[in-house]
Amino acid sequence: MKKFLGVKSFLILIIVGLVITSCNIDDGTDTIPIPETDIVEIAAANADLSSLVAALQRADLDNTLKGAGPFTVLAPTNTAFSSFLSANGFANLEAVPAEVLEQILLNHVVTGRVDSAPLINLQRNYLQTLADGPNGSKLSLYFDAVNGVEFNGLSSVIETDVVAENGIIHIVDQVIAPPTIDTFISSDENFEVFATALDAAAVASDLPENLKEGAGGPYTVFVPSEQAFDNLLATNGDWDFVSDIEENLLAAVLEHHVLNGNIRSTDIVAGNMVATLEGDQITISSRDGNLEITDGSGNEGTPIEIVDIQAANGVIHVISNNVLLPDTTN
Repeated sequence: MKKFLGVKSFLILIIVGLVITSCNIDDGTDTIPIPETDIVEIAAANADLSSLVAALQRADLDNTLKGAGPFTVLAPTNTAFSSFLSANGFANLEAVPAEVLEQILLNHVVTGRVDSAPLINLQRNYLQTLADGPNGSKLSLYFDAVNGVEFNGLSSVIETDVVAENGIIHIVDQVIAPPTIDTFISSDENFEVFATALDAAAVASDLPENLKEGAGGPYTVFVPSEQAFDNLLATNGDWDFVSDIEENLLAAVLEHHVLNGNIRSTDIVAGNMVATLEGDQITISSRDGNLEITDGSGNEGTPIEIVDIQAANGVIHVISNNVLLPDTTN
């Protein structure tokens, strides 16, 4: 069974890693020397990053990345940009609307100097980029560093730890578009059972496609942990896998985990009852400073363990122990 980070440690470990990394790079005699060239100058000196430099100039971000920072930049190669433009129907960089290009590029920038060491030590977790999400939020970035370093399930690091005066560069093989909720569900293996459940319910619900494309969003999604699904399956002798659950029932259960709107943890008002996409209400309460959910069937005490995994079309919170159940009597 895979383990989630607790809500209080989620992203805090990343912040600690940033601080430690910044100190380790430039302190002591055995550390990496910091050059006098900034991120943009280093990129401009690399022929394989000429598309990135052109994109930064077009989006008016080159001066930003010449600033003090520090920044961590995931730098797509020229081939990565060519593939992205072709896949999205753009003839060239000039065809991409400047505001769209700006957000794509900011999705490759993280505040702080993050070398590969803390990513490898944490193995799997999330960073926060400078790209804009709903309601003034910033988009999350998932990394898997178990075997190499990969971001959002699609972009692999091909050269790590290129040090600049104002940060660090990791060269990647794909452009990382702003993520949807489905991006994280598909790439974070902690969400594997939830992803399987969405696939199984697709014939009875538009939810899987909406989470992928962002139609009708933003959404707030409470994703049950694998243990929560195990506990649900144990209640019925005919259920060995989530795909064994009748499709309409499974669709109703999944939609009972989704709210309209981008509701981050700081937006939650304890005690409020909120309608789910399925129709029944859930109640979010606070106990000893921890958030818990009472579902539509009246089952209390489902803890929210991880909060604020932010996508372009909504936000994910992870719940443990229980799958939320609608009121099946209605």
